[in-house]
Amino acid sequence: MTRRSHAARALAVALLNARRRFFAAAWVPALANGVIIASLLFVPKVMKGAAPQLADVLDDAGLRWLLGGGATAGIAAMALALVPALAAAGVRLRFRPDFHHPAVLRLRSLSGWALGYVAANQVAIVVVRNLLRGGDGSIFSYSRAYLWFVLPHGLLAMSIATTFLPEMTSAITRKDRDGLVRHASLGIRMVALVTMPAGFGLFVLRRPIIGAVFEHGKVTAGDALATSRALGGFALGLVGFSVYLFVLRVFYAHHDARTPFVINLVENAINIVLAFVLVGRFGLLGLGLAFGLAYLVSAAWALQILSYKVPGFALRPVFAGLFRMALASVVMAEAVWAVARLVGANAGIGAVVRLGVASVVGVGAYVGVLLMLQAPELDELRRRFGQAPSEPAAD
Repeated sequence: MTRRSHAARALAVALLNARRRFFAAAWVPALANGVIIASLLFVPKVMKGAAPQLADVLDDAGLRWLLGGGATAGIAAMALALVPALAAAGVRLRFRPDFHHPAVLRLRSLSGWALGYVAANQVAIVVVRNLLRGGDGSIFSYSRAYLWFVLPHGLLAMSIATTFLPEMTSAITRKDRDGLVRHASLGIRMVALVTMPAGFGLFVLRRPIIGAVFEHGKVTAGDALATSRALGGFALGLVGFSVYLFVLRVFYAHHDARTPFVINLVENAINIVLAFVLVGRFGLLGLGLAFGLAYLVSAAWALQILSYKVPGFALRPVFAGLFRMALASVVMAEAVWAVARLVGANAGIGAVVRLGVASVVGVGAYVGVLLMLQAPELDELRRRFGQAPSEPAAD
């Protein structure tokens, strides 16, 4: 049931994206979270007031049904919530199985490389998890840090990348190379525009972020510090992670799954090697840093491969934009660090105050520097998400 709901949601999102309908697809995950949270409210009733433990999931059938049913209901709610959006977009679905259709045959040929991509990721996950073993809670600290690392990617980078994929695919279908180059270059810079300052911000504010969210109950100040160290390593690779995934989308739009597989294989190899090298000296910080550096290096390599595979795609405008964003992010990080030292604390309500004040100052500093540098990406961001959308300008 869960897999079918996931597949139905993926198909619905793809159909809506192809018709430039992004709102419903972007917000239905919040509905799923709401359903799952609502199901968790019944845990005390199922446990008859006792505090649930991890072992209870194995021993208590009622708890298993509640957790599994809540997750399944949340995913199903996502799929069902897209039905009205599909109807409004004029999509009419009919079941017409044709296993010899060219699209199905192409999917078969691509699925092998996709399976290899997933397998490479799983190998890296197994290695890192074995390095985290030891019973000191490191695996939980690493998982908490990763959760906060992917949050800005999901909220910011994915929102932007989703709007570019239909345009790139359409340009490829029309054999419009100039259009593809324009959209790919702009998309990469737009993703970096929001994730680079987010990464610097996560790094500077890593301790109050973890303190505000997790330092309660059984999570001690030591646990929060360990988690913040892992988050610091992850944060340095946020822009690389997001740009990397966007560039792979360009290859997939060309129905090229082999190139992403090869790039991903190298990325995971770098991650594993760096994890072994850095974990002994830096612990959780080293593992987070291994992940971040692997994606930074692989993102740069993916951009270079893209310039070879797509004639006309120039790296110079992309790196010029990245340089402007990096300069603005450094200034922002310095301003955030200075303010964070003067306001609030690293835990409790003080951490919330520190995060709020420092974030406002950081956004102002970042946008201010980009305005002084006359960064064209700011105008593109305003045009793209303003009330009157227009075609992206040429590089």
